[in-house]
Amino acid sequence: MLRRIIIALVLVLAPAVSIGAARADWRRSIDLNYGTAFTLEQGMVEIGVMTPLSIGVTDELQVAIHPVLLLLGQPYIALRWRVSRYGVATVALNLAGSWSLIRREDEAGAPATEETPGSGFPGTVQLTATLTFRAGRDWLFSVGAGPGIDLLGARPTRGLAEVHASAHWLIDASQLLMLHATGYLDTSDGGRLLRPSLELMYAVALSNVVHLGGGVGFGEFIYEPNTDERKTLHVFPVADIWFRF
Repeated sequence: MLRRIIIALVLVLAPAVSIGAARADWRRSIDLNYGTAFTLEQGMVEIGVMTPLSIGVTDELQVAIHPVLLLLGQPYIALRWRVSRYGVATVALNLAGSWSLIRREDEAGAPATEETPGSGFPGTVQLTATLTFRAGRDWLFSVGAGPGIDLLGARPTRGLAEVHASAHWLIDASQLLMLHATGYLDTSDGGRLLRPSLELMYAVALSNVVHLGGGVGFGEFIYEPNTDERKTLHVFPVADIWFRF
């Protein structure tokens, strides 16, 4: 069975890898979408196992949803509007919302039930601005921040200030190394830092369609072995395969 799955994957990926291999180039602005102010071109589609489904509505506007999370009962949707032209510095606005419809929490973020006072389905809505600037031919740096709200159902529970920063080292036309950091400041509790994360990822463009990435993450990766227990990993692997058409 495993052998058949491997053969099937090879047959599916081989044509995509061979298409336009010479045209794969991380130095094209639209090829660097994660953690930057860049947007997909109109009609372009990007999707991966962990990467959201992103569609270029226009050259300046893209929309993203996450099919895997949606199937798991955790819908995610985001809009990005690039408000400036590409250049040494590029600016975009990002509006995003995520919810969990499969687990309830109390205000402290602990697992809860329908009978737990003040419990509800958690969600976050945020609006951020991102600035991306070039430093020579091989480096990109991005910084961003903006307001957000944590929700339990329709009830706001805390105000947030989202902050993020990224560095991309463009090793060559098909290889890059990325460092991405993000976190939330709880404006309702003296600026306490919530959900911090740091990701270090190496990525390679096998062609202008197929991309692979892998690395390590630090922060708070939360998982639930059962409905009333929650555990946190502070060091965890990150990996993805994604496609762009």
